Amino acid sequence: MPYALNPGDPDWRSRIDQRFTSLRGFAALTVMLAHYQYSGLLPVGFLPSAPLFKYSGQWGVMVFFFLSSFLLSHSLASDPNWTARPHLSLIAYSINRVFRIFPVLFVVIALTFWNPSSFFPLSVGYWEELRRSLTLGEAPGALWTIPVELTFYLYLPIVLALAAGATRSRCGAALLGSAYLAWCVAIALARRNGAPASLWMTLGFHHYANSFVGGVLFYALLANGRIRFPRRGACIAWIAPIGFLCAYPFLYFALFRGDPSMAELARPGAWLSYYDAVFPIAPLVVGGVIYGLLHPSASPLSRIMRTRGLRKIGELSFGVYLVHIPIVVFFGSHFGYGQWQFCASIAATFAAAAVLSALIERPGIAFGRDLGGWILAGPKVKPDRPIAVERQFDLSRG
Repeated sequence: MPYALNPGDPDWRSRIDQRFTSLRGFAALTVMLAHYQYSGLLPVGFLPSAPLFKYSGQWGVMVFFFLSSFLLSHSLASDPNWTARPHLSLIAYSINRVFRIFPVLFVVIALTFWNPSSFFPLSVGYWEELRRSLTLGEAPGALWTIPVELTFYLYLPIVLALAAGATRSRCGAALLGSAYLAWCVAIALARRNGAPASLWMTLGFHHYANSFVGGVLFYALLANGRIRFPRRGACIAWIAPIGFLCAYPFLYFALFRGDPSMAELARPGAWLSYYDAVFPIAPLVVGGVIYGLLHPSASPLSRIMRTRGLRKIGELSFGVYLVHIPIVVFFGSHFGYGQWQFCASIAATFAAAAVLSALIERPGIAFGRDLGGWILAGPKVKPDRPIAVERQFDLSRG
C-alpha cells in the first residue's frame, strides 16, 4: 500500500516547515562558505587541504530557486481566489514578493554604501547602486540572483497556470514531464557543443530557468496526484542526497578525479564549464531531495533536516545571503585573512542577519501579508480540487 499524504495530520505542517527551512539553511551555508573560500579565508587559515565548499555556491543557488518556485506555487495555488478571482491572488502575491525582498535589500544597499568595497565602487551613488542591484546582468557579486528572482516572480503565475492545467490528465502530465526532460537534455547538449549564451538563456531570462520551472512542475504534479509516495519510494530519500553531494565539486574531484585540491578548477572559467555540465540535471537531483523530504518515511535526510541549527540558519537565510559578502570584505580588508577572521566573519554574519530579520525582514513580511489579506478580504471561494500539501505558512514566502 502506498503512503498517503494527509494534510489533516496536525504534525504535517510542522514537519514540512522544519525540513524545508533546514534545507534552505543548508543552501545558505553552502553559498556563504563557498564565497568565503573564494575570498581567501578558508584556504589560508582553515582546512587548506580540504576546501569542502569551494566552487559549490552554484549548488546552493539551484536549491534556492527550485525550492522557492515550489513553495511559491503552493502559496499561489492554495489561495481560494486563484481560480475564481485570479487578479486578487496576483495582487496579493505581488505585494508579498515586494515586502519580502525590497525592505531588507534597501537597507543592506544603504549600509554597504558606506563600505564601497563590498559591492560598488565609490563613484556610484546610492540610487544607481539600487538600480544596478535590480538589473539583470548588472547586479554585482552575490546580488546577481536578486534580479533573476524578480524575473522568475513575473513568470511563475503563467508557468503555474499552464503546468497545473496540463498535469490534470495522465496524458498531459506524461507529455509535459517528457518535454521538460527533453528540454534539460537539449540544454546539456547545447552547452556541450558550445552554443552561445544568447541561445541557452532559456525562457529569455536566465540559464537557471530549468531549476525554476522544475519546482513549479514538481508542485503541479504533486497537487494533481501525479506524484505518489509508495513505500518503495523511500529509497529516493537515500539515493537523491548521495547524488546531490557527489556532484559537489570537492567530492566529485576527490572521489572520481583523485584531485581533492580541485587544481583543475583553478583555471580561468573552468568552474563555469563544470557547472555547464551540472545545471541541466540539477533540478532532477534537487527534485529527488524534495521528494525525499516529503516522503513520510524516516531517513537520514529527514533526520538531518530536523536539526535545530540548520532550521535557524534557514530562518535567517535571506539576510545571511545579502550580508555575508560585506562582512567578509570588512574583516579581510581590516584584519587580513586567517582562521580567527573566518570564525569572526561567520559570527558577525549571523548576528547581522538576526538583527535584520528582527527589525526589517519579519515586520516587512508581516505588513505585506496583512496588506495582501486586506485586499483579498471578501467572499471565500473553495478551490476546484484539494491541494496535496498543507499550506506552507511562512515558508510560502519563498
